[in-house]
Amino acid sequence: MKRIELKELPELIVKQVENIEQQYNKKIEVFSDYEQQDFLTLDQADHVIKDDIIKVSITNEKYAEFVLSHELHHIELELSDEPSISSALTTGKQDFDGRVLAIANSVFETLEHVTVLKKQKEDGTYTDEIKTEYLKGIEAALHPKVELDRANMRFYRTLIMLDGMIFSEHACDDEWQQEFAMSYKYADKMAKIIEDNDLTVPFQFRRALVNTLDAYNEIIISNGYQGLHFHTFLNITPVVSKRQLRLSLNQVYQIKHSEFRNRATGRDGFVLIGINDGQGVATLNLDPQKVTPEFYKTFYQYTVEQVFKEQGTKYLIR
Repeated sequence: MKRIELKELPELIVKQVENIEQQYNKKIEVFSDYEQQDFLTLDQADHVIKDDIIKVSITNEKYAEFVLSHELHHIELELSDEPSISSALTTGKQDFDGRVLAIANSVFETLEHVTVLKKQKEDGTYTDEIKTEYLKGIEAALHPKVELDRANMRFYRTLIMLDGMIFSEHACDDEWQQEFAMSYKYADKMAKIIEDNDLTVPFQFRRALVNTLDAYNEIIISNGYQGLHFHTFLNITPVVSKRQLRLSLNQVYQIKHSEFRNRATGRDGFVLIGINDGQGVATLNLDPQKVTPEFYKTFYQYTVEQVFKEQGTKYLIR
């Protein structure tokens, strides 16, 4: 990879970089790793954050300004007060763990694309040409040169189509409905959930994320497969009111003795689950040998704020 100096970047990108660096006290380094690209896709730039350094690499030279601006907008959202996804559990099957996280992250990025699209339209990096080229990439992805069974192809196409709907503002809905009726049905339902929420509001972003993952799980189950355990396997940053922080734990959350293992310790996993939506918010660091009825009785009387502080759980105020 080759380092790209700030002075070599377009003025618009320079301003984006400087804004992020000043607002979040980070240093951004940009690298080129150009490859021959047949299509424009939204994964042709990525980033890694380590301490105060953000390393951004881009692989599309022709549309470098677009993909770099796109990635920088994602970075801004990541650094802002936005709920995030994590997992501290393992099913014991690395491929399955990876699949659940990959799907959840795909849905998460699609939610972010609502805001990123708006910002790129405002700054002029999302043009008619970009939209056309992006849709060519989506069409290629919807017709992969691999053999999958019907159900797994449907699962895959639904995620591709969902992102295509959001980032193209439903430009190809009619065609996709005709060609891929079942995938379109599910993708359309997920898109409506996303677009019915104001994703600039952390509580609504989180609600949309949980409900969209639920809607995707319906596809899995309706095709005769086991669900993906999003509610217990994933932790999604809690968004709580100041009043909820003062309540005893049992008024807001319940502890679930998970069927999965704590990845760090190899011991039984314990998940803190929201009573209202059934979604995990934290994996508790508990010794299974000490989790007795008496323990539960005492632990449930702690306030939500006490438990979050003791367990190191990040949270956002509603």
